[in-house]
Amino acid sequence: MSSMPAQTVFEPSPDDSRILAAMDAQERLGAAMMGLDLPSVEALMAPGLVVHAPINAVVSRENVLARLRSGQISYEPDVVRSISFAGVRGDTVVLMGEEIVTPNRDAPNAGKIVHRRFTDIWTDAGGAWRLTVRQATNTSVG
Repeated sequence: MSSMPAQTVFEPSPDDSRILAAMDAQERLGAAMMGLDLPSVEALMAPGLVVHAPINAVVSRENVLARLRSGQISYEPDVVRSISFAGVRGDTVVLMGEEIVTPNRDAPNAGKIVHRRFTDIWTDAGGAWRLTVRQATNTSVG
């Protein structure tokens, strides 16, 4: 496995308002998930959200919300996320990088440190950025 780039690659630029809005929405979604603020989580997820989840299954928005409610998606607050690529593609923003999480409660790998690669695709829905597609793959568990 190659090492991550030292800096984030931004296309077209690190101050592009669309990239900044999507990165802000990603942070708000993470905080809402940690705080089990389900109305905020739902508002930040597109109705047709599809996720290739770290459980090695493609799941719907409803599945993600149900697993969040049941504690099957739950992390310690020390989540580390680094973005290696942030780019505008048409009417979407693509964010790619690595997350380091420690699942808890009833989540798979609870108590272990999990490294994963992710790709999030955010779409502007009338001024509100919503997660439309997510891929997350665990790369190591220890």
